[in-house]
Amino acid sequence: MNRLILACSLASLCVVVLAGGCARKVPPRGMPFGLNLFFEPRSEVPQDRFKEKGIRLAREEDFSSAIEAFTQHVLEEPESFSGFNAIGVCYKNMGDHANAMKNFERSLEFADSPEERAKVLANIGHLYFSVDKHQVAMGYYQDAARESEKNPLYLIFIARTYLYLDEPDRARRVLAATEKMSKDFRKYEPDDDKGLGSYLLADCYSRLNEWDKVIQYLEAAMKANPSKYVPKLVKAWSDQTSLLYTLKGDTRLEKAIRQYSPDSR
Repeated sequence: MNRLILACSLASLCVVVLAGGCARKVPPRGMPFGLNLFFEPRSEVPQDRFKEKGIRLAREEDFSSAIEAFTQHVLEEPESFSGFNAIGVCYKNMGDHANAMKNFERSLEFADSPEERAKVLANIGHLYFSVDKHQVAMGYYQDAARESEKNPLYLIFIARTYLYLDEPDRARRVLAATEKMSKDFRKYEPDDDKGLGSYLLADCYSRLNEWDKVIQYLEAAMKANPSKYVPKLVKAWSDQTSLLYTLKGDTRLEKAIRQYSPDSR
């Protein structure tokens, strides 16, 4: 009898994580500056081979293979908050929002702490933001900020959404509060994405045409993570549709690129 119950549980689990064939595909869009958050820290458990493999494949943007690896992980750990959250992110990045939502909802069932709940709520917010449902996204970002009040990244998501809702005054108030917490960015940024908070602030201020602050936070992002944000800025300068294209040739940024470029070290 116990074996039958276990078999049924695993079958139900597979329905959640492997239901990709029937859902409507939606091309991912709407993330500023090419942002597509994964928000999954490096695992500290070397023997967790399937989770480690999934994280590696997701970073390589091989999302289908990553889902297979994470599925094996949740079969081994059926109440893995991070496993279902990671599967949801992979589906979102593939444009399969129906299966992304199913797995985010499953992840919330197993989230044990406010920080874990905030992470999933923010990812659901990104899901709605990417299909231009900004008011719905705002609700999830605000819930995430309430769950994890000390995390300034959630405030940036709120400010960014106010900008998309054409409420710049509210955005500025939230950004002012966020800047007071900027010293804490490193505590909450993913291990392989230091500088993320500064880069997102630069994005927000570019939408407010406050270019001194844009330059300030782009410099901070490049200093914190030159291997990622120097190439991002150089690439943005080659794209005339990018908000950062208007800063092409800025002497302060050119100096920062030369200073922080990995090739110059």
